[in-house]
Amino acid sequence: MSAFGGQRTTTLLIAALGGEGGGVLADWVVETAHAAGLPVQATSIPGVAQRTGATTYYIEIFPVRRAELGGRMPVMCLVPTAGQVDVFVGSELMEAARQVQAGMISGRTTCIASTHRVYATAEKMAMGDGRFDSVRAIEALHTLTRRALLFNMEAETIRAGTVISAVMFGALVGSGAMPLERAAAEAAIRAGGKGTEASLRGFAAGFALASGEAGSALPAQTDVQAVAPVATAEIDATLRARIARRMAPAAQAFALLGAARCVDYLDSAYAALYLDRLEAVAARDAAPHALSVEAARYLALWMCYEDVARVADLKSRLSRFDGIRAEAAAQADQPIKVVEFFKPGYDEIADQLPPALADRVRSHAKKRGKVAIFENGIHVESTSLFGYAKLRAMAALRRIRRASSRYLLEQAQIERWVAAMVKAPNVELAHEVALCARLIKGYSDTHQRGKENFLRIMDTLVEGGDYSAETRLAYVGAARQAALADPEGRKLDGSLEAAGIVPRPPKAHPVHFYPRKLEH
Repeated sequence: MSAFGGQRTTTLLIAALGGEGGGVLADWVVETAHAAGLPVQATSIPGVAQRTGATTYYIEIFPVRRAELGGRMPVMCLVPTAGQVDVFVGSELMEAARQVQAGMISGRTTCIASTHRVYATAEKMAMGDGRFDSVRAIEALHTLTRRALLFNMEAETIRAGTVISAVMFGALVGSGAMPLERAAAEAAIRAGGKGTEASLRGFAAGFALASGEAGSALPAQTDVQAVAPVATAEIDATLRARIARRMAPAAQAFALLGAARCVDYLDSAYAALYLDRLEAVAARDAAPHALSVEAARYLALWMCYEDVARVADLKSRLSRFDGIRAEAAAQADQPIKVVEFFKPGYDEIADQLPPALADRVRSHAKKRGKVAIFENGIHVESTSLFGYAKLRAMAALRRIRRASSRYLLEQAQIERWVAAMVKAPNVELAHEVALCARLIKGYSDTHQRGKENFLRIMDTLVEGGDYSAETRLAYVGAARQAALADPEGRKLDGSLEAAGIVPRPPKAHPVHFYPRKLEH
């Protein structure tokens, strides 16, 4: 950073995820500055691929034309300095929050960032809801910066059919925070020669929002209300009317999404069963209706558990292939090849069979001491005719799902969970029991461990033991938190021991020995 004749450089920090065109955006900024005759310098700081980190680009522009400097040139920095960044542009909300934490964004910074989220690995790995509170980040950006222009750039990107860097560029120029002119910026985009029209549409959208500061207000607390009209398009009028009539307004959006998920998973009758169960729980709820909201959420997730048919159905939907094509930036005349990897186990096969046959398959697997049928897995090319037909054949198993052993088991356990909420001595305990369903997630071993922890809490604390309502509430809450903190169940056992529950004995882990083939 340098000062010259009372002027100092304007500093810009750009943060973008892999594949979002952050480098192209930096090039556009540099070209626009060159066109205006301004001294400019840019450096990039590589990050980790995709969402585990971002690549940042640092640019300094001296707001005096070269022709006016009399042959003298300012000396600029190669890296940003904490507290000295004038403008920040981020492609995702938490990237802006990270720069606040790092000290790059401060009270002198104009912050331009998208409010949409691309969840970090740590957020997705959490046993419970590991997402960072977006509203807290937005409030912090409005409080801690000189000026915050925040709006959903991803939505504008989709509408324009471009990449997010174009919308970011438009917002940067539209903000007026840097000495960049719109005509020169659009000329820099045209000079790129690829996807020009789409990029210009994205640029115009970003420019309009930033110049009018249309995106500076806080968004709604939840995005579900905006998503619900699209996601619930397949729900018939009867179910919609039922939700509007019987569910509290706070829970209606979640109930609509849950019912839509059940229709997509099986049929309208299954969605009606979902509402039967939800209404039984909601009947004992009161404002602010937190019990209804959480029950609507976790009941839908549990009732629409992932089995072979569900996975095959999702993998073979045409909308998925459209998304893959868009992500790969494939043109209409370019073929794509998608290969799916499966490692089916005996349990997955048994889950699809009636109970009697399922027991025989599991008994056979136990005798053989094997879990997976194909040790190295199988590969299915879903973009080939034969591979796609295989997936659709597996997806067709949903028609017999109600007769499967997995369905019968899951429904019995769901009924038990719903009954526990309905019979709980107070709404607070019912709400805590509802949250316990958060433990049931994932698939294979992850799902099995979560289910075991859930059932152990149900057996010992929710339905067992001689506790007062207040003590039971405290014990169930502590046990749930312990189970979420340690999927292996060791912390859960410690929590239950504090409640007077004898710990489970250590699990046996058999060791299999295989004969070694001697080479001759």
